[in-house]
Amino acid sequence: MSRLYLYVTLALSTAFVSQLDTAQAQRVDAYLSEDSVYVGDRFTLTLIALHGFDEMPSFPSTDSAFGDILPVDLISAGKRFMDADIRLDSAIYEVTTFALDTARLAPLIIGFGGNTVTAVTPARELRVTSLVPQDATGIRDMASPVEFGRPLWPYVLLGFAVLIVAALIWYMIWRRRQPDPLPVTETEDLDLPSPSAVALERLRALENTPLTKRVQVEAYYVELSDTLRTYVEDRLLIPALESTTTELIQDLVHPNVQHQIPAGIPEQLNQILSLSDLVKFADVTPSIPEGRTALEEAVTVVQRIEIKFDQRAASEKFVKAGS
Repeated sequence: MSRLYLYVTLALSTAFVSQLDTAQAQRVDAYLSEDSVYVGDRFTLTLIALHGFDEMPSFPSTDSAFGDILPVDLISAGKRFMDADIRLDSAIYEVTTFALDTARLAPLIIGFGGNTVTAVTPARELRVTSLVPQDATGIRDMASPVEFGRPLWPYVLLGFAVLIVAALIWYMIWRRRQPDPLPVTETEDLDLPSPSAVALERLRALENTPLTKRVQVEAYYVELSDTLRTYVEDRLLIPALESTTTELIQDLVHPNVQHQIPAGIPEQLNQILSLSDLVKFADVTPSIPEGRTALEEAVTVVQRIEIKFDQRAASEKFVKAGS
């Protein structure tokens, strides 16, 4: 679901940026994921703010008044650097409504620069469908109780439990009859290439890739992103290939992972992977120098993490030797 929200936000932001002159002041907008809902349905509200690079927007909290639209939770918030002077921030809320016929999203205030400068989103409306039949004339009498037969699910669960126990017994018997696996020697371990060697070899293969056609640019950034994600997953043991860019950066700044990497690595990775996401999902085509710079940054990320990894390994070896 988080990937869907990412694709929607990227598509909205691309359409939003195409209408903006970089010389204008802040621009904000609001998007509802549905045109028509039933009373009590859950859907999403996306707020987008396009502004200067150094400005920090302040989106409404879930305690704020949204008109007939009721905020349930803040699903995600993120930022994208569109160029050297423009930055796009977005916030996605899970919302609902209990209005009848029509629900109105009130104009929402987004502050900039400590709320000394503000911008207001346009009001939005969506149709609300009632669950009450149109031919209903009044409250009906309570129906008489309906008798149900004995439920079968306890017997079904019991059958599954018996099958699981039988399968476990069979597996234990089969496992005992299997020969012990041959031990892996240290020589075999050394023959396996390290995650950094694999990543650097793949990155060097991109150095002479032509970037004159759109299909070449897209393939270049797909390989660049996949190489970095594979390396991070193999070296730091986190699910980088299955995570969105936002989820991966959140994992990298977690205390359990943050101490394993040098300072600034999450920010470097975020810039490279965010640019790759824009190329893959928003049809953005960076210049050739931007592509070469992203490759150099990717090599630097791998090398810096490896230096940190080697330092930790040497420190642990020294502690073991002293004990």
